[in-house]
Amino acid sequence: MRRRPGDRGIGLAGAPGRAVLAAVVAGGLLLTAPLAASAGPGEDVLRPGETLAPGQALLAPGGAQTLVVQPDGSLGLYGLDGVARWSTGAGVPGSRLTTTDAGDVVLTAPDQTVVWSTATTAAGSVLRVQDDGEVVVVDGGGAVHWSAGTALVPSSLRAPARLAAGGTLASPDGRHLLVVDEGGDVRLLGPDGRERWSTATQGDGVGLELRANGNLVVADEDGERLWRSRTAGQDATTLTLQDDGNLVLARDDGSVVWSSGTPVGPSRLGPGGSMAAPASLGSPSGHVRVDVRDGRLVVAYDGEPVWASDQDVPGVQVRVGEDGDVVLLDVAGAPVWRTGTAGQPGAALVVEDQALLLRAADGATLWQIAVPERLAPAGVQPTRCEDVDGPVAEDATVLTRAGIRVHPCLAEALDAMLAAAADDGVVLHGGGWRSAEQQIALRRAHCGSSPEAVHEAPASACTPSTARPGTSRHERGLAVDLTQGGWSLTTSATGYAWLVEHAHAYGLENLPGEPWHWSVDGR
Repeated sequence: MRRRPGDRGIGLAGAPGRAVLAAVVAGGLLLTAPLAASAGPGEDVLRPGETLAPGQALLAPGGAQTLVVQPDGSLGLYGLDGVARWSTGAGVPGSRLTTTDAGDVVLTAPDQTVVWSTATTAAGSVLRVQDDGEVVVVDGGGAVHWSAGTALVPSSLRAPARLAAGGTLASPDGRHLLVVDEGGDVRLLGPDGRERWSTATQGDGVGLELRANGNLVVADEDGERLWRSRTAGQDATTLTLQDDGNLVLARDDGSVVWSSGTPVGPSRLGPGGSMAAPASLGSPSGHVRVDVRDGRLVVAYDGEPVWASDQDVPGVQVRVGEDGDVVLLDVAGAPVWRTGTAGQPGAALVVEDQALLLRAADGATLWQIAVPERLAPAGVQPTRCEDVDGPVAEDATVLTRAGIRVHPCLAEALDAMLAAAADDGVVLHGGGWRSAEQQIALRRAHCGSSPEAVHEAPASACTPSTARPGTSRHERGLAVDLTQGGWSLTTSATGYAWLVEHAHAYGLENLPGEPWHWSVDGR
């Protein structure tokens, strides 16, 4: 699976129009106007002095990765499934990509404004698309001076295999990462980049080994075992990091012999919904887990229980009533514990990174269990979208199941909305959170390069309209720019019509004049 590109670009989950991608792969050229020297159709390298115009592309040698200058002027990387794996972000229509003699790779707008660059300076370097999904700037000696961070990372190991220090596994959706640290620890990181599980080991030359006897072992350079799963002789053959964040050791028939016990369940249980063991609810980052165990409803943070229902008769199932009351039922279906919140139809249980909440249909909190301050990380405060009053850092956001980075308060609703749209035949993708640097770069491209244009001019003075740095809902993780078929939404798109009818039910509003832009407050 893929690594997060970080500051090198923006990870996306969109797709270009079929005609565009087909033309790019087949011929590399969609325009008919005279062009500067360009890479030949199907080439994987952009050499000094060569240019890619809108619609032109580089193709990895194996044909599985395509890097294309898109109609909106951004640069996008696509796999065979047509899903965008990386992008330079919002572009300027008509932009071209050039490798300079000085070794820089530059995306330039029609007015010669630099929209994006690799900022590399090794003369004679080329831009190359590799079969492993990585995009690099490499010099004549083979040294890499820049990479997009898009190399594919495996999701599983098959015995016998060893993951050495620095090695990683990633869940297929890219939200969870297993890392073998140089210091000897093996750690499972969640969507927010924080640790959710580890072997708590240390040593030199440590590796994670899946041995032929089915045992999963952390061993140092001398072969000494520092940790093991104790599954020798149980015929385990495959270690997999799943999309739900659980690390699973299984036999060929799929039966599980060991797991890290870290699955992340859905973050919401709506009216009429019920849950029984082994199912669970989980916060977007995976740190808070809610389940029924030992006869009680339990809230835990990183495995440490912080609250449990208190009743005399064991319960086996929790249910959110249509009337808004949350009830724990025994084996006979009789209630043994309840929140006492009847009279609130439409209420839902919601798990956030700081609390388990019962939310009314209008968003008001009816009941809650808060995570103790000693456990709660400052980086994910606050938990309600209405309390986010300024830009947030990347480590205060999460990557949704749809591959869009947003504030945790928006993650579950956004995933639910996109899933509902897909069920109706409307497939939407897009981008969410932006860093301050990315917002400034957009202002420079859309509003002008002077300090006044970048920091002072109103959004309406830019083409297209672009919020001042520090005020964008994207910087707060509270907005998404949505695409359909690889194109930004327009008022004539079926996706826009669907959103107009349904988005409000998921807490999203449209910014007038920008049919692609949807946020928690329409700004």
